[in-house]
Amino acid sequence: MRSPLMAALAGALLLTSTTSLSAQRAAERHGVWVGAGVGLGSARLSCDICRIDRTGGTAGYLRAGATISKSILVGLEATGWYKSKSDIDQLLGSLHAVVLLYPKPASGFYLKSGLGISQFSAKDDQDEVSSQALSVQFGVGYEVAMGRGLSIVPYANFLGSTGGDVRFNDTVSGLSANTSLLQFGVGLTLH
Repeated sequence: MRSPLMAALAGALLLTSTTSLSAQRAAERHGVWVGAGVGLGSARLSCDICRIDRTGGTAGYLRAGATISKSILVGLEATGWYKSKSDIDQLLGSLHAVVLLYPKPASGFYLKSGLGISQFSAKDDQDEVSSQALSVQFGVGYEVAMGRGLSIVPYANFLGSTGGDVRFNDTVSGLSANTSLLQFGVGLTLH
């Protein structure tokens, strides 16, 4: 599964780089917008007794919102990351209110920040370790206009939480956990 995903990402990045030379304008930002992306992510859960090493997996997002101005977009974003190895399924999901800021409205470059909630779980056939907490995210991206309202968007995000209760099979352990996710990929945005 990793090879087709890597090939798709490499192809999209190549298309983005060649298209950016001919499309030096940003997509028109107005009204309601939607976006989705897929890529690679590296997630980790750590607490005093449960350190899951940072591991790579498939990550993506779905988001929608409204245009405040040509420089500011607001919306909701759901992010997910998944990895299955040695009969252990790991999942990190989040829901954030996000703000996208375009420092130069004529450019496709944006900075993103968000505040919300995230949940991490690692489980096998018998046991599950999970943590849920308030989280923040920061990201950057560049919208390459493919038409009047459609853009291809290479992006990078960081999501982190701290202070979440660790649960073992739905029993609160009294421990506190931190989660983090690094995410890189390519998305589409329709304005």
